[in-house]
Amino acid sequence: MTPEHPVPAVPTATYRLQLQPAFPFEAAAAAVPYLASLGVSHLHLSPVLEAVPGSPHGYDVVDHSRVRGELGGEEGLRALARTAREHGLGLIVDIVPNHMAMVPRHNPALWDVLREGPASAYARWFDIDWEAGGGKVLLPVLGGPVGAEAGQLKADGDVLRYYDHAFPLRAGTAHLPLPELLDAQWYRPVWWRLARTELNYRRFFSISELIGVRVEDPEVFAATHGKILQLLREGVVDGLRIDHPDGLADPDGYLARLHRASGGRWTVVEKILSSGEHLPPSWPVAGTTGYDALRHVDGLFTDPAGADELLDHYRSFAAPQTDRGGDWAATVRRAAYQVIGHELA
Repeated sequence: MTPEHPVPAVPTATYRLQLQPAFPFEAAAAAVPYLASLGVSHLHLSPVLEAVPGSPHGYDVVDHSRVRGELGGEEGLRALARTAREHGLGLIVDIVPNHMAMVPRHNPALWDVLREGPASAYARWFDIDWEAGGGKVLLPVLGGPVGAEAGQLKADGDVLRYYDHAFPLRAGTAHLPLPELLDAQWYRPVWWRLARTELNYRRFFSISELIGVRVEDPEVFAATHGKILQLLREGVVDGLRIDHPDGLADPDGYLARLHRASGGRWTVVEKILSSGEHLPPSWPVAGTTGYDALRHVDGLFTDPAGADELLDHYRSFAAPQTDRGGDWAATVRRAAYQVIGHELA
């Protein structure tokens, strides 16, 4: 067996690998010798936990308790870690605390919530406003108004099907006629356009297919981070990259809890800092993922004179007539209203 080489506790050069079914752990392991020859200290892996089947990115997590089977499962990840260590490389893993995939047939916790309602043991996991929805979770999945789509909603045993969608039926309701059957569920399938005005769960930006997770709840944190923390304790994973901390109800509290639970392992956050903005000093992290630094590096390849010329051309045809001449205040107001009133509704 090839001996392992020491891995630096703090990364000096990371290389990101986008894992997917076509590029699993085995393929990543094959790239290790080459990356080591370049001086890379750590591999930065996209999310490794169970995701929607076929997902090319892995940010649509469906089960936090398992390493993704399509990538090679936990044994595949451990084999990758061994290969990396033989070449002196560590592993940094991307985790997604803010949301999960809103795909009930693949998400066991969500399936249970839709079947059992607020009484589900998993109801506390998801950021759902039951009162706003009249006691039902809004599911914006229909291609048109429910009346027009009723013919495509079919009970199949204890499952309600709509094309490729599948939803659990509440116990004892499968025999009911469709109108009564729908009324009896803990959810309400509706036209997708209604998500803008009636959605009653927190989502990732304007993406209704990603439902917010309440990691501020200690029990939810423990359930959704158990596997990752185990991999950290056992030395399979060396550090973490936190996806979208700004979406969390309490980023400070979350990062403090994670810091304690991980034993202070090296952690960075996907925090996009605008000009003049600084990382909150209370966050116990090593820094950001570097978008702010990348902006400065990219600036080295930008000719300021050329940038000004391009901006002038853009303003000459892209700005509304009333805004031409450099006054963008009205455009900014319209854009803000569009985002707040529609995209984030």
